[in-house]
Parts: sequence; structure tokens; C-alpha cells
Amino acid sequence: MELLFYCCCFILILKTGYSVRHGTNLVWSMNPLVNGKARIVGIEGDPNEWIPSGNVTVRHISAPHSAWQFRGLAFHFRQKTLYWSEKSKERIQGLMLVNRSTTTQTLYTGTSGSIDGMAVDWVSNNLYWADPKYNLIMMIALKDNKTDEDPFYRQIVKTDLESPHGLAVYPQKGYLFWSDWGFYPKIEVSDLLGLNRRTVVSDDMLSPRGMAIDYKENLLYWVDSHKNTIESVQFNGNSRRIIVSHAGAKFFGVALFEKYLFATEQIDGHLRIYDKNTGKGYINYQLGYIPYDVIMYDESSQPGNSSECDELDCDQICVNMPLTGPRCYCGDGYELQEDQKTCVASNLFIQPAHIYAIRDAICQYPANFGHMSLKNVTLDKQCFIKTRKGFMALAYDGDQRTLFYSENSTKSISKVQLRRGEYTQTIVKAIGIVKGLTFNWMTKNLFWTDSLYKWIMVSRPDGRFQKKLIADNLVDPLGIAVHPGRGELYWSDPGRGVIEVSALNGGGRRQLPITDLNHPNHLYLDCTNDILYWADSGLNQVASYDLDLGMTSVVYKQQSANFYGISIFKDYIVWTDQNDMNGIHIADIQTQNKVRGILHPQTGHALDVIAYDVLNQPILDVSCEENNGYCDQLCLGLYNESYVCACGTGFQLDTNLRSCVSGLVRDNFVIAADSYQKQLYQVDLSTGDVHVIAPDVTHNRPIAVAFDPVKNQLYWTDNDRAEGKAIQRINIEGRQADIVSTLSEDSIIDGLAVDSVNRLLYYTDTGLDRIMVVAIDNTLICKTVVKDALDEPRAIAVHPLKGLLFWSDWGRNPKIETANMDGTGRRLLLNMTGISWPNGMIIDYKGRLSLKSRVLFPYVV
Repeated sequence: MELLFYCCCFILILKTGYSVRHGTNLVWSMNPLVNGKARIVGIEGDPNEWIPSGNVTVRHISAPHSAWQFRGLAFHFRQKTLYWSEKSKERIQGLMLVNRSTTTQTLYTGTSGSIDGMAVDWVSNNLYWADPKYNLIMMIALKDNKTDEDPFYRQIVKTDLESPHGLAVYPQKGYLFWSDWGFYPKIEVSDLLGLNRRTVVSDDMLSPRGMAIDYKENLLYWVDSHKNTIESVQFNGNSRRIIVSHAGAKFFGVALFEKYLFATEQIDGHLRIYDKNTGKGYINYQLGYIPYDVIMYDESSQPGNSSECDELDCDQICVNMPLTGPRCYCGDGYELQEDQKTCVASNLFIQPAHIYAIRDAICQYPANFGHMSLKNVTLDKQCFIKTRKGFMALAYDGDQRTLFYSENSTKSISKVQLRRGEYTQTIVKAIGIVKGLTFNWMTKNLFWTDSLYKWIMVSRPDGRFQKKLIADNLVDPLGIAVHPGRGELYWSDPGRGVIEVSALNGGGRRQLPITDLNHPNHLYLDCTNDILYWADSGLNQVASYDLDLGMTSVVYKQQSANFYGISIFKDYIVWTDQNDMNGIHIADIQTQNKVRGILHPQTGHALDVIAYDVLNQPILDVSCEENNGYCDQLCLGLYNESYVCACGTGFQLDTNLRSCVSGLVRDNFVIAADSYQKQLYQVDLSTGDVHVIAPDVTHNRPIAVAFDPVKNQLYWTDNDRAEGKAIQRINIEGRQADIVSTLSEDSIIDGLAVDSVNRLLYYTDTGLDRIMVVAIDNTLICKTVVKDALDEPRAIAVHPLKGLLFWSDWGRNPKIETANMDGTGRRLLLNMTGISWPNGMIIDYKGRLSLKSRVLFPYVV
């Protein structure tokens, strides 16, 4: 078989079976117009000889399957290796050009399939590529190709990229160049780690693509596929000039060798050769294929060596900077050790990643799950919380690497640091059904919707200072999103078929003027571009609303999809679906093509999904870092150069609009301890109003409470007190607490009872399994009244007039017992069967009944 390439004077004959060999070659990638196989083609030899003479030797590497598509190219001459990006399998591969080898090495799988820009740092032995769909630039270590170990990669540029394409590297100067033909086309440069970025060219550009460096002249060349030009510029952006302007050319790649410029163009499938100084055209080959990248595979294009990095012997990645010399670095997911060479796996979850709740578990997939290999990947392996607690809503603090989530089974909100081996922590209890969570990363406040109680709440990230923001005219509040920069909170209510917005303090509530709504579910807010997205399962679509222009657009539509959770990541939309399509899905927004769906119809129930990425939480000038915005409790943001403060349940905002105060009543009230909000509350039985007791006293985990009506004093226990466990008391209108009894570290005090007649305080110690009594007016006098046959004593009550003591025991044999107040005359009052947990207890003095509460708890693993 022979392939003919036509030019003005020459016919190139490409003979099957003659592979590209190591040595000086002009190499380009090309794909067939209709049928056939993709090829990497090389013209062998010195261009100074074959261009004037026209005598060429053409060799090629043919794709094994017609589905393959070669795009970007790079090479490492000293390692005799050619690298390429391959679209169909979405991967980066390499081939050693020796002994007609056909054994390829796959360096990385999971690119977007649109990799056009690649470059090798031959001094540090690293390969770079730009991904225009995931909007990032990555580097990967190139060892000697003799190890079976997967190369280590590192994402080095992840911000302010829209569509990066071309790449070029100058190791000796420590420069990495790339072109970006997004909304604001430009060429940028950074150091070899993606740091110290600056713009080289940004004016008069449309679609800058392929790039090449003239190492002798210190010039950067690039092609612009919409301007149809080949241009050059100095590294500082000066002396820019147009070398070639060819109408309709649609240049794609460019390469350089001495005085020659080689460019591929795709309209007619040409390889063109020009003089780099004059722009004079030498040869134009019509290829009959669509050409992509082109490189000059030659030793002179990669001067210098990697001896310094070789001698350093880094565990994973070496980068040789001109100013600092070679240093070792680790790939993503690893941490550098004290020897500054060795890397160990990090316990931190890698950002970015997709995290989603499936009711029975919380799972995560890498950011590129739409293109990654799923070999040996199972749902069970991807789930990191598997306690079957009815997980529904998700939110995160990217800076603190913390995940917030709701548990429908336990009616709580918890958080966990995204580090392997970390314990979860419950921060809010007694919620209804929380379907939506969002976190204001600038003011550090957590918001949630509750569809059972039909309200929207806010608190600090530890659950303290909970405040009801919206409680009127809500039917089924679900999705929720916050925009710190605009100071606004957005939520969906599918029960009413609306999306609403208010200020972060709940004021200024209004409905967004969106008419095309049916069943809006979760929301996603792009705070950089001020665009709100939502999933609509009724219309089988994801739509968006421009907050500035007031325009609505359909982003993606699929008739079979019941969109529920939604997230936007780079150029992709990620969503959860249910029923037969239960799982996580991803689609390309630009092409409107679905990329992948990972289904598990018989496992879990796919609900909320988030893109865990700190870059989605940009730094804005609305921080409350300075003294919490001078707010006592909740700082909701900075607006019109003034902080907006709010107070949690039991407090009212003072007239200074900063302080939080609490007003108490003197009679007809009950007292409750809330270990999650870390407060002691008084509830007015006449009005139902809630007030905080002892607001100036720090509580860590208040549990048991008792009240002395004679001296109007409140007693409570704090099992997590920083200064040590203790029983404390305070005048109910006082501000300073006293220590009644200091406890051992093993003590856990769950029950308190005051004998106001005999001036005694009784308490249960489930840590030491005993019941104690202490004299209220002389706390140095204390005594153990019951110490035998106690398993888990908890609630306690006294009847001073009858001289009786009652307590509950929720141990292996749950029961309620009684004894004389000195511990004698002990007897069983009630033996409880089944899985019982007797907690609260109080005496009905008039009815002479001992009242108990019994709570049934499921067994939780």
C-alpha cells in the first residue's frame, strides 16, 4: 500500500511498514477525512538537505484501529521516545523509536480527548500537556520507561484558564509558555511549576494554537487559526511581528528548524514550509488527511542534559529551575518528607473531586471521572462514609477541607475533615428533612433548607448560634446556594415551582422572574460569572439564569433524565439521576454530548452532588475575618462598608446592631441543655420564647441540668470542659459561674437533681458507675450513695418529702430503680424489655408518679 502526498513539485511516497526511526525527523499527526487509520508521519533527515533537493524519506506510525485519533505531539530525544495524545481512549502515550518497537507506554488515562498542546522538559525529564476541556495544565515525570510503576503527575495551572491549547518549554530559562483561546485570547508564561505567571501577548488575538521556541534567537512562534497567521514575539512581549498571513489557512501546529518554519493547516489538509525570516513559502504538501500537531524531532532542539536531576535521585518528580537548581516535588496525592526527596501518600482527599450522597453512603470520584478508566473501580471502593444514615445534602469548606452533610435517619447535620481516618462530628441535631446545604466560605456560615419544618436556617460551622432566616410561605424548600459577593441567598421550592432570593439575613425576599420552571431541585451558583444553574426534573433539563442580565437559558436537556443534584465543573455538567438511571452522570456543555453515566440502580439513592474544589470558592472582599466583623455571633457579610450581624436562637440583636443579648423571665419556665449549640436555654411556658442562660459563660458540651428554686441557681455538667470536667452553677441572671465539684477524667455526669429542702445535689456518674451526693452550701462535703450493680446510670430524680431517690440505668438490662436518699432500701421499680434507653426523669409530686421517657434507638454501625 502507498500513500501519495502532493506538493508543487514533489510526490511523497509513504510505504506501509516503515516506522518512524530515532534521528532527525519532521513529525506530524494526522487523521483521515472519512475512512482509514490515523497516522503519525515523519520526514527523515536534515531539512537543509531534503527541502532544496526534494528527495525525502517518509515513514509513519499507523494506528492499530480506525477509532484512534492522534493529536498532540512531544518528544524526548535523549530517551529516544515520541509522545502523543490519543482522543478515542483519552490518554497520553509514548513509544521508543528503536528496533521498530511497537510497544507503547500509557502515561496517563483520563484526559478530555482534546489534548493538542504537549511539551517535554528534557532537562528535568517532565512532560507537560494542556487540557482545554478541564482547563488545566499538567506535568508528569518521565522516568527511563523501564519501570512498570505509573508515572506521577501534578496539576500545575488550574486557575484563569478557558481553553489552553499550545505549549512550549524552555528549561534553561525556566519558562513554560501556553496559548489560551478562550473569551480573552492570550499567551502566558510561567515557571516550570506553573507559578509566577504573566501575560506575554493579549492584543489582536483570536485563536492562538500551536507554539514553538527559537532557542538561539529567544523568540516564541505561534499560529492563530482564525487570523490565519504565523507570528513571533520576544519573551517579554516586545518585537511582535507577523511572518505569514495566509487567508483561509486555518493553521494548527507549528515547528521550527534553523531558518525553516513548518505549519499544519486543516482546511485543505496541508503541511506548509516557510522561511522564518521572510515568510517565503518553500513547499506545500497536500496530505489528504487532517493534520494536527507538528514537531521537529531533533537533538539540536533539546540542548543540555538532565545530569543534575539524575544525581538528585528524586522519589517522584524533579524540577530544575535556573535560579534554585534541581529540587524534588511530589505528585498530586503525595507529600514530601523531611529528606526533601521521598514522597508518601497523603491522607488528604485530592481536590478537585466529585462527591455525592446516595442515602446509604457518601462517595467520591476524581474530577475526570467522565474520562478515567473504570477498570477495578467499584462503587464500594469510592464510598468513604458507609453508615447508612440517610445522607441527603452536601456542602463544603474548601479552605478547611471540611465536608458538611445531613443525615435524615438521625435528624442531624454533621461534618468531617476530608482526610482519611478522620472522625465525623455531629454539629446540629433535631432537624427535620434537610435536602439542601450551602456554605458561605467568606463569612464561615452554614445555611440549610428544612422541608419538614418548612424553614431556612443559618449557623456557624460548628452548629452554634442557629437562626431561623425564612419561615413563611415555604412548601418544600430544597436546593440552596449562597453568593458572598452579592450578599444573597438563593433557594428552590419545587412545591411552589419557584426559585427565590433574599439577603443573607433573610430580608428583601423576592421571586426570580423565571417562567420556565416545573420542578426545580438543586442549585449551583457560579459566583465568578454570576450565573445560577438549577436542575429541573419536571422539564428534564438543566437551565441557568444570568443574575446581571436577567436572561434564562437551557444548558442541557435529556428527555430520559430526572435531574436532581447538579454541579458545574469546568466545561462539564455533573448531575445525579434516580430510578433506573440512579447514579452520577456527566455531559459536555459545549458539545451537548453525554460523556458517561455511572449507574447503580439497586444500590443507594443518588441525591446531592458537589464539585469539591477550593477554586470554586474564590476570595472576595466580603470577609468577616477581622474580629468576626465586630459581631458577637453571626457575621453575615460586608455590605455598603458595614457588617451585617445576627444572633442565634435565644438571643436578640442589641441596639448597637453588633451585640447579642438575652432577656430572662423569673417564673413559669423550663430549662434545657443543648450540647450541640453549646448553650443553656430557658423556655418561657407562657409565650414559648427561648432565652439563653449565662451567655457569657463558655460551654463545650453541657449535658445535665438542675434548678434550685430557693436561691434561683442553675446547676449543669460539662463533660468536655477545657479546664477539666466539672459541675458548675450560676445565678440564673448572673454572668459568672462557680465550680461545685471538679471531676476526674473518667467521670461522665449525665444526671443531676436538686434536693432544695435538704440542700443537697445528687448526680449520676456513668463513667465511674456510681451515684453521688454533695452538700449545696458546703461543696467539700460529698458522699457516694450507690456504687454496686450499676451499668450505665443516667437520669436521676429526688422526692425530698418522701425521702426517696429514683434513677434510670440504660445498660445491658435497662431499668428504673429507687432507694432511700442515703442509698439504703434499694429496689427495682421497673424492668424494661427490648432495646430501651431510659433517659429523662421527673417526679409528679401531686400525682405521686415517677415519669420516665423511653426512646428506642436503631443499632447503628
